[in-house]
Amino acid sequence: MNFKELLAQLEEHLGYHQFPVNPAATNIKDIFESAPLHHDLITRLIRAVYVSNSCHRLTDIVRKEKTLQALTVVRQEILRSAKTDVDVYRLVDDLGNALNGIFTEEKNLDKPATANQKPRQTAEIIQLSAYRRQKTSQVFGLIKK
Repeated sequence: MNFKELLAQLEEHLGYHQFPVNPAATNIKDIFESAPLHHDLITRLIRAVYVSNSCHRLTDIVRKEKTLQALTVVRQEILRSAKTDVDVYRLVDDLGNALNGIFTEEKNLDKPATANQKPRQTAEIIQLSAYRRQKTSQVFGLIKK
């Protein structure tokens, strides 16, 4: 997954008010359409992730280990600060959970199905036309029992 896709996933998980990602962004300076709710924290975090993953463009690949390492540094600063409020504390925890979930989902999508795994069946398709004909015939007495 690239940097811009990661931010789009964070927007999906945490909401537009936390990550107002600009889909037309071409560089990190215009990544947000508007100001995030916790502007300083989110800006510091995305810059840390960008630098930690050695990104030069928004389309550069991001890695789980490097991304979580960047979050850890920012998280430690926030937890040690006497000015941290409950909302920021919760946001940092939510960010960690969201990042773990995003990278786990990506890993599961990339993993090929093994021979022991049965293909997941989502629904059984029932042809209704034959069923409807049978019911209509029964209602009008066309079929003798």
